[in-house]
Amino acid sequence: MQDNEVVFALDIGTRTVVGLVMENKPPGALVKAARVAEHETRAMYDGQIHDVEAVAAVITRIKLEIEEELGVPLKRAAVAAAGRALRTATARIEKQRPSYQELTREEVHALEVEAVQQAQLEVAQAEEAGANTGEYFCVGYSVINYFLEGQEIGSLVGQSGNQVAVEVIATFLPRVVVDSLFSALRRAGLEIRSLTLEPIAAVAVAIPPRMRLLNLALVDIGAGTSDIAVVRKGSIFAYAMVPVGGDEITERIAEQYLLDFNTAEAVKCRLNTCESLRFEDVLGNPLEVPAGEVVTVIREVVRELVVGITREILRLNQKPPDAVICVGGGSLTPQLLSELADALELPRNRVGMRTREAIAEIAGDFKELLGPQGVTPLGIGFTALQDKPLPFIKVVVNGREIPLWNLDETTVATALLSAGVAFSSLRGKPGMGLTVEVNGQLKVIKGGLGKPPVIKVNGATASLDTPVREGDNIEYTPGEDGEPAICTVGELISGVTGEVWVNGEKLVMVPRVYLNGQPVGLDEPVPDRARIEYSRQDSLANLLLMAGVSEECMRETVFRYRLNGQPMVYRWIPVEAEIGGKPVSLDDPVAPGSSVEYRVKAGVRLREVLPLREEYRNLQVKVNGENIVLRDRRVSIQMNHSRVTADDFLVNGAEITMAELEQGAILSDVLSYVDISPRTSGKLVMKVDGADAGFTTPIREGSEIELYWQDEKIS
Repeated sequence: MQDNEVVFALDIGTRTVVGLVMENKPPGALVKAARVAEHETRAMYDGQIHDVEAVAAVITRIKLEIEEELGVPLKRAAVAAAGRALRTATARIEKQRPSYQELTREEVHALEVEAVQQAQLEVAQAEEAGANTGEYFCVGYSVINYFLEGQEIGSLVGQSGNQVAVEVIATFLPRVVVDSLFSALRRAGLEIRSLTLEPIAAVAVAIPPRMRLLNLALVDIGAGTSDIAVVRKGSIFAYAMVPVGGDEITERIAEQYLLDFNTAEAVKCRLNTCESLRFEDVLGNPLEVPAGEVVTVIREVVRELVVGITREILRLNQKPPDAVICVGGGSLTPQLLSELADALELPRNRVGMRTREAIAEIAGDFKELLGPQGVTPLGIGFTALQDKPLPFIKVVVNGREIPLWNLDETTVATALLSAGVAFSSLRGKPGMGLTVEVNGQLKVIKGGLGKPPVIKVNGATASLDTPVREGDNIEYTPGEDGEPAICTVGELISGVTGEVWVNGEKLVMVPRVYLNGQPVGLDEPVPDRARIEYSRQDSLANLLLMAGVSEECMRETVFRYRLNGQPMVYRWIPVEAEIGGKPVSLDDPVAPGSSVEYRVKAGVRLREVLPLREEYRNLQVKVNGENIVLRDRRVSIQMNHSRVTADDFLVNGAEITMAELEQGAILSDVLSYVDISPRTSGKLVMKVDGADAGFTTPIREGSEIELYWQDEKIS
């Protein structure tokens, strides 16, 4: 069995795996065997393999059954991936060539693949420039246009010309999606023959070239995803994917009727064939429900699916297409086609299904391929037979097996790009330099040189241009970018005047420096395009700034207040400084070697502005036989009508009154110095010098005071 005449195709879907063997039989193809098997567990979600071993087991079962039926071994498989997290890119490649030579099919194919590589490069660069960098792998492409001598042409094969070009649209999926697919094939004992995208495969048979002059949208509605392709003017020009499919409809049925997933799936599949449905819920309760009721239950989910599909079609096509062709098992969902037609504002006869029965180019009838669900697996096989598959080789990059296209000029750079290596790390870039203006003069500080990557192929030193072949082992260490230029303010300017000590800390007197208008120290890093201005400063104010004192602490504050009705003014600076015990002002210069002592006051205390001689005097008395010293207030001070002391802070704009007290201490002043515990009964006895006293009784130097509780007599 020649590999170019027979193909083993696999459609690995979210709910089922379809396998078939197809052979060339001009003018079309013949299906020789087909099998379909459901996943025993939910091993896939939304087109992504979650349980590789479970999916590999299903593939193996299909492979063995077909091998037994045909009596031939199956070693390679053509597969297609769902458009999960799909990225697309267009690229155009132009070539100059000898005009007298006819273009061969191989030359045209190489031109197409080079355009795909250019698209992959653009995706890698776009990913790297964005917020998230991902690893993407090309899963298929379509030719948008061929050009000969600058003019569009239907095909380049057999043509002669000096200038040729091709424009392609390539589709890319995250490597995690593709790698899990390859891993499942390897576990099933299969190599990859070709890889494409499911909508590309479906278009191959559902919308043959003779129909592509129309503006058509193909929608492949599977269990986990709905893949979309749009054609016009003879080629496919856009792809998209909606992460919703038939499983959401099944889950709605399961939720409504309390069913397990498999039972709900069976109920969904019988909606078009039964008027009444019988089943049991998970509790064993028998139910009989009209099919119309179930259709009503799923209507909202169907509309959500239709909204997603409609949004993507209109985004890609910018208007409703001429018609929509639906394939995949999900297209059998009741009312889905009519809802889609209404959403796109198309006549309902412009939205229809394409089934296996309508594909005349492919012979061989198998019940596994009947209906719309057979279109995509047939397309996978038909595409692999009709088009030369992308030739894969396997190389190992840093211990990881990577499939990539086997071209005449497949290089290390191609392998690294396919392995998801960041585009910028292929070559180390020079470090960024600095351009700085210092007191009006321009200075340039260069960055370090970048280092190239370290590359070895099969242990030998190599470069990005080194060709690679099947099985090569590539070891790659990314190139290192050159160190960016780093410079501090102190490295750019001079003007140090000497050392001084401020509150015991050694400081170096330097010029006052401004970076982009802001004051900075000598250790401040200099950014690119900075503007630095400096001047020599040796004043006390400059030293205090260097010591961490804020400018606010050195700014004069004017206090205005009234004392006993007279307006007063007091000028105050929070910081006070001395050199050698002598006060100095902020403008005074400081000689090198000087020792400066400073303190920052929290505010102006009243004793600094009031004409006080003596606010208190000490008064010694005896209380219950114990000597106590009281502070006898001699002056009364009020600020803004509240009693204060000379140690309180002055408030700007305050009204202050001050008067000498005629009356001295009284008995109540003693209570804050002694502990007289309160009682709920009894009488507090208070005596001064043996006589009964009250709270306001005056006390003098040497007074003897008695304070005690006396129980009241009960008569």
